[in-house]
Amino acid sequence: MTSYLYDEQTFDSPAAFQPVALTAGNGHNERWLQERIFELPPLLPMTEMFGHGESFVPLCRELPLRYGSSSVFLDILGVSATGRLVLVECKLWRNPEARREVIAQLFEYASLLSEWTYSDLEARLKRARGLAGENPIFAAVKAVHPELDEGAFVDSVNRSLERGDFLCAIAGDGIRSDLQSLRRLLAAQGGVLSQLALVEIRTYRDAVGRTLLMPTVPLHTEVVQREVLVRPDGAPLERTTSLDEVAPAQESTAQTKAVSASKLLNRAFWDKFIEQVKFDHPDQTPPRHGGNNFVRMDLPGPVQGLVAYREQPKTAGLFVKFLGADGREALQALIEDQAALEQEVGQPIRFKVNEGQDAERVAGLLGVQLEAKKDGAARDAEQLAWLLRTCNALVNVLRLRLGGTGN
Repeated sequence: MTSYLYDEQTFDSPAAFQPVALTAGNGHNERWLQERIFELPPLLPMTEMFGHGESFVPLCRELPLRYGSSSVFLDILGVSATGRLVLVECKLWRNPEARREVIAQLFEYASLLSEWTYSDLEARLKRARGLAGENPIFAAVKAVHPELDEGAFVDSVNRSLERGDFLCAIAGDGIRSDLQSLRRLLAAQGGVLSQLALVEIRTYRDAVGRTLLMPTVPLHTEVVQREVLVRPDGAPLERTTSLDEVAPAQESTAQTKAVSASKLLNRAFWDKFIEQVKFDHPDQTPPRHGGNNFVRMDLPGPVQGLVAYREQPKTAGLFVKFLGADGREALQALIEDQAALEQEVGQPIRFKVNEGQDAERVAGLLGVQLEAKKDGAARDAEQLAWLLRTCNALVNVLRLRLGGTGN
């Protein structure tokens, strides 16, 4: 595909720009792309990737992050005017390993960065870039967004670090479909890579050597909102239609029958789960029915227990609520050990840390989810197999880390 630069102010012929590959041979490698994004921040279309209000102010290239006795390097660190840190990795897609490696790299970098405070970040940037003066991070952002309040901005960056609430972007010369699928999975599961966007930087050159850069977002970042009704004890229930949504009496009667039939099918599903589940841990007690479409299992420690549930139409999952100050401490330890947990469970794990008054009672939760690919009986079989396998793995890792043999 040829692009043309047409200048109506002159009588010159339109300049034709031909696409060129980013390769080391023509000097347009990953480092070159990294340098262009750092010096030209608008190359990251933040609104298209993350929504209205987000922006990108670059702070550092090749930021060193301590990992054990050595360091790894984040391609680009920036920050949005909203106070959310922006992590960017640049990859060319000639190498089939690149699309797998970049996800692992970003996860590692985000996990390491989430251990820092604002003061840590400022000190590392001063060392890496030779920045000086008071609060150079805010100074860099205020130069672009003069309306910002310093106190509110610093608080927002601190929350971004504490929660691992980062805007992550992978920039490359082409985005493969399998990476798109993985991005959607990460968004559904939550965690430090739940806000991951992909951007292609297409490169063109004309006959006199001028280069044209065109950023495109192959697929907009999707924000999925799921309505979940909960019982007073916090367990999720499937959504049922409210009485206000049912007008004629005969439709209300028909719906009542449908809901009753649905409950019977749910009960049969969980009866089968309770009958078939096997735990490696000898102290684990059997599951017991909760309400409609969920069961409970006891766990030791400052938790409410393990809940296995289904939501219509295709979601199945497990979650654990952590209670009080002891629960917050236990949850934080698990967050710090997230990579090992995910390797042992074989599933992405999402965490939620509560703030405000409710946090005194429920500190947060840990959860895993499956979005079934099939329908009907095949969907039930897929969910059941996943729940049996994942439930046992989750019990193993949590009992090992929470300690004790009972509540």
